[in-house]
Amino acid sequence: MLCGGPSGGGRLISRSPVGYAVWQSWSGKAGLERLAWKGSPRAVLAGLACLSGLVCLTPLVRSRFHIGRVVTDSEADFLHWGYMGMGIHFSAWQLTALTAVLLLAFAASLGMAFNVDAIGLAYAATNTSAGLVASAELGAIAVGVLTFARFAGRWPTHRIYLVGITLILVGNLVSMLAPDITSLLLLRIPTGLALGAISATSMATAARSATPESTFGVINSAVGAMGMFMAFILPRALNWHVELNAANLIDGWAVDELDGLYLVYLVCGLLAFVFVRGVPSVHDASGAASARQQSPGRMGWVALFALGFMFFGHGSLGIFLVRVGRELGLTGETIGYVFMVGALVGVAAPLVAGFIGARMRPLVPLSVIVVALLIACFTVASTTTALPFYIAAPLFAALPTALLPILLGVLSRFDPTGTLAGAHAAFVLLGGAIAPFAGGYVRDLGESFLLNGYFACACIALGFVFMLPVLRNDGAAATRRGG
Repeated sequence: MLCGGPSGGGRLISRSPVGYAVWQSWSGKAGLERLAWKGSPRAVLAGLACLSGLVCLTPLVRSRFHIGRVVTDSEADFLHWGYMGMGIHFSAWQLTALTAVLLLAFAASLGMAFNVDAIGLAYAATNTSAGLVASAELGAIAVGVLTFARFAGRWPTHRIYLVGITLILVGNLVSMLAPDITSLLLLRIPTGLALGAISATSMATAARSATPESTFGVINSAVGAMGMFMAFILPRALNWHVELNAANLIDGWAVDELDGLYLVYLVCGLLAFVFVRGVPSVHDASGAASARQQSPGRMGWVALFALGFMFFGHGSLGIFLVRVGRELGLTGETIGYVFMVGALVGVAAPLVAGFIGARMRPLVPLSVIVVALLIACFTVASTTTALPFYIAAPLFAALPTALLPILLGVLSRFDPTGTLAGAHAAFVLLGGAIAPFAGGYVRDLGESFLLNGYFACACIALGFVFMLPVLRNDGAAATRRGG
């Protein structure tokens, strides 16, 4: 890929040192290293070779970890009872493995704010163009969730994970070869579909838990912990290209900001394979068929739409938090530390919210969270100094993770089949998918992010209004249960 900037002259068009090494060793002609790789059939063949190699690893991993075995009758009875009765009691290792697979596979999406910044730097792209790439990937994730949510209980769980992680690894690797922003956008779509398959399977598995508030609280808390790691490593990965280019490891090769990020995501994807064996399986055709005979009420789907609309508004500003910090004169490392504080808040907030949500009617704690989110949103968008950003940005980034455990607990009681809880990721991601493009367009209309702040506050408030019927219904049901 040709990167913007004065140092871009004379660079090879291919961007990936890995892909370059594969091509050079395959061709055996070092003297051709200066040839442009863009559009070369050998580039395509090299990418297919990488794909074939990763696909070939899948049966080896399955045989090594004994994945895909036949479920015994006793296990099937237990799973069926879990679907139809009190739910499945996950062990600590199963919950850890489920959370790890989801977050490690989702590393590229968790770092989306840094991705948008890196795309703008690497391709000299506008906010709108960089946001469009993020929107395409998040939209593909949402489509993948909606598509695979129907099959989460019908297809072998571990097979979905293995194929999905393999496709994610291939997508991240090939994205490093993208010669332009249009190619990158097209490459992120199939990667997003694979991410959607993993998300749908993970959320459907979590929805089968006997204690859904606690399970979703742990998962969302782990998102905060993963966010701390991402906030620490990704700002440094953005600058890896400086040291790599100075070292000149491969003659005539230049690395840009986006390469460092995708190297991190590749390592995370490989680590996800380690935890696949411990993920609980919910593959049970009879249970899934029984669950599908029931359908949640319209009120629940309205609540999910409202949740997606709130995340749409949040993302229209949140996806540009790195850019907001840069406009305040902050370095990438400093912004990363702010994100680490937000991730730390995001570790504790879901656990506290899940604890409170299981003991109180949901309307009061959710109202407090939404009001705090609106205040933080306006502060981030309107501040012209660093100190308010240091305080408000972590809260703005973390508070949505406190909202989810309470709402998912409400939806789990409203819809005992788990359909709504399992499908919530699609609505969240669909709202988040539109947000980068819409937010970039709004930002380009104004001279600062203040207009984004007004837009985000309006969407969050309106979404919460549409969420009120299901919250009041749960409160009335709690009164009847208590009486």
